[in-house]
Amino acid sequence: MKKWKLTLIVMAVAYVMIGCGDSNLSNTNTVSVQKDGSIKQIIVEQFERNYYDVEELTTMAQEKISQFGDGTQKVVCDSIKEKDGKIVVEMTYQSGTDYTEFNNRELFNGTVAEALAKGYSLKDAVSEDGTDISEEQLAQINENHVIVVGTKEGEELNVQVYDKILYTSGNVIISGKEDAHIGAEGEDMLSYIIFK
Repeated sequence: MKKWKLTLIVMAVAYVMIGCGDSNLSNTNTVSVQKDGSIKQIIVEQFERNYYDVEELTTMAQEKISQFGDGTQKVVCDSIKEKDGKIVVEMTYQSGTDYTEFNNRELFNGTVAEALAKGYSLKDAVSEDGTDISEEQLAQINENHVIVVGTKEGEELNVQVYDKILYTSGNVIISGKEDAHIGAEGEDMLSYIIFK
């Protein structure tokens, strides 16, 4: 029974999105895009000491990571710790593709032009004040950066980028110059953030 519950927790840790900016250990999962293209993630889950401990969870997470990357360091578990009744996992992925494959969650990080070429729709983008962006304006920012991220039904996610946010999809709330929040929705969805 203990092994079964531990496996479920590791799966939740491995497949729930979150990222990392400063490690003040917020209560909401966060992904953070780095200038070098890597993705930082912080996962926050309830910690039930009766069923597992941090050492067991760390061992299982390392085993899953080693199976995924074949020793290539595509995914690194930076830390697993307990804080205020929660387990907090900090991860680093070499790329958005590694994040997508490991978590089974969509994440694209690149330029607006690259996103459009891959078939992502960035229509209906809005600025912080809610002003719509036209297709002509979108064409003029081809070299700006964008992160496209998938969330599951009922999942909230903080997103941190490394430069000023310009536009987002309508469901994203800009919470700071380089910070945004995707609220829990009633369905799986893709959201995007365009930044300098």
